[in-house]
Amino acid sequence: MCSEYDYTAYGLVLRSNRPLPGFVSAAAGAPVDVRIDVMMEEESRPPSAEVEELLSGARVLSKAGGIYFHLWFRGDGQLDFEIDSEGTHISAKWTLSVIEEVTALLSGQVLGCVLRLRGTLCLHACVVTIGGLAVAIVGNSGAGKSTTAAAFAKRGYAVLSDDIAVLEERDRQWSALPGYPRLRLWPEAVEALCGSEAGLARVFSFSEKRFVDLAEGTGEAAWRFQSQPLPLAAVYILGARRVRLIAPVIKPIRPTMAVRALLACRAINYLQIGPDKQAREFAELSRLAMEVPTRHVVYSNSLDALPQLCDAIVEDLSTLTG
Repeated sequence: MCSEYDYTAYGLVLRSNRPLPGFVSAAAGAPVDVRIDVMMEEESRPPSAEVEELLSGARVLSKAGGIYFHLWFRGDGQLDFEIDSEGTHISAKWTLSVIEEVTALLSGQVLGCVLRLRGTLCLHACVVTIGGLAVAIVGNSGAGKSTTAAAFAKRGYAVLSDDIAVLEERDRQWSALPGYPRLRLWPEAVEALCGSEAGLARVFSFSEKRFVDLAEGTGEAAWRFQSQPLPLAAVYILGARRVRLIAPVIKPIRPTMAVRALLACRAINYLQIGPDKQAREFAELSRLAMEVPTRHVVYSNSLDALPQLCDAIVEDLSTLTG
């Protein structure tokens, strides 16, 4: 009998046929949301199905069993993921790669697709905890979200999630759900915040990005992971980085403009979901923009200015929460 392994991430319980490094184990007996079958192949095989091209790296597959989403990644090897249209099953196949690369993709783009297919509101963001509240740091790729989260982590603020922020509304209260206990940082950020990349695993063999592990627990030590949901207090959208900017500039965004900005910052924005899910997503983003303060941040492009950015966000949040 094959072993099975249960994990939790972004509010989902995942059941895998293989261990997944970097994920948090789920509580025993928790209902399973997504099944993951991880299989290694000796050689790759093209998908035998009618294919509609979405963009490089993603396709819609029309197969006998229904509609599937095919994501593929090419580095030193080949990794292929198929996700059913309801986001309940993931099939992963790869060649010439390692399980750590498979799980790195699972925890990012693949689960991002799963979440949106399931109708879950998620942003391309990191989430940190300040004063027992969740603060989402939102932005496009390269905006500095993970680096900013790491700067907070170095100061002892716990990190709730990296890269994807899952937001849930209950009784007009928004909460952010925990992801997995790791940050992904470029070497220059590692050097500035950790001192050395020695001993830190690469995210991918073909990338210089490194994993920084976060410790679970409630102590005051730095680099902590917040494993429980927290109320969402504010959303900070990272905008332009300026050379020689003296201090960060944080300004409120009107709800009507915030909706547009948040739409542009949805996780896995290229994924085309059904009209009913699109309508629900837009309605939820509209309520989020009305009920949670959204701020625009202009800040320095210097890593030496990260302490100022953290101070500015903490000070601004204090004006919102009293």
